[in-house]
Amino acid sequence: MNVVVAGGTGFIGQKIVSSLLENNHKVFVLTRNLEKHKNTFSNDVSIIDWKTVNPSLLSKTNILIKLNGEKVDQLWTKSVKNKILNSRIDSTKMLFDFCVKNEIIPQKLINASAVGIYSKECGVYDYSVDENSQFGDTFLAEVCIENEKSTKIFKVFEDIDIIQLRIGVVLRKKIINLLSLNLLLSIPIPGRKNNYFPWIHVDDIVGFVNHSISSNLNGAFNLVGSELTSHESFFKSIQKYKKSIIPWVLFIPPNLVKLFFGKMSEMFLYGPKTKPIKTLNSKYKFKYPTLQEALLNLSE
Repeated sequence: MNVVVAGGTGFIGQKIVSSLLENNHKVFVLTRNLEKHKNTFSNDVSIIDWKTVNPSLLSKTNILIKLNGEKVDQLWTKSVKNKILNSRIDSTKMLFDFCVKNEIIPQKLINASAVGIYSKECGVYDYSVDENSQFGDTFLAEVCIENEKSTKIFKVFEDIDIIQLRIGVVLRKKIINLLSLNLLLSIPIPGRKNNYFPWIHVDDIVGFVNHSISSNLNGAFNLVGSELTSHESFFKSIQKYKKSIIPWVLFIPPNLVKLFFGKMSEMFLYGPKTKPIKTLNSKYKFKYPTLQEALLNLSE
């Protein structure tokens, strides 16, 4: 298969690109900065500019993977919120225009979304959610909804499969190390201990992307570990993983979190019991189905 990846230079993107090469796909990575990323990948990867017009090279593209978008973990000023939202919508339109210019008729579009699509303003959950559940009403939910909605433009391509990856919190060593410092020093952690923490190992994002390419899939899929994990059990697992000497986990009361972080508090407080029902029904087998296995096999 010939695969074009938008957003392939980030942490997740680089993992996906490496895996695509291992599976003998021809990979093109779209970037705005050719000079910066000229040595990011091996010579087997073609780094191309968004302005490229070369149908003879690109028209045989089968698969599109869209991962790009402004990061959400920054101070939510009005302008930043606009960037976060618009970057996802605008990049979809840019990718569509890129296909038209290069005479690409894709068979699949794999789009990165997030489980934030289920987040609720009240931050209170008394039920589980799956891929067919009602959407939330927060800013993160709006970003995910508009991101997924923007991909409808690709339905002009006959028989295209559009796959929405609703990704949980991606576990990384540097994030776990930061959280471990809080636990070691008994610094309270923002969150609702009884809400759920929808996590995922990056290898299972990569694995499901490959599964999406080789399988007849369409629609939304929750990419969260199949082991349901509350905030409290998540941080207690980190304590065991890091062998913390402090036996307790402290949580900042939700009202104080809202006072300190304002609207951004939803990043810490939302936590529906997110189930990967369609993901499991697609016959995908998680490489790391339990949190303990995931924590013992982290990268970066």
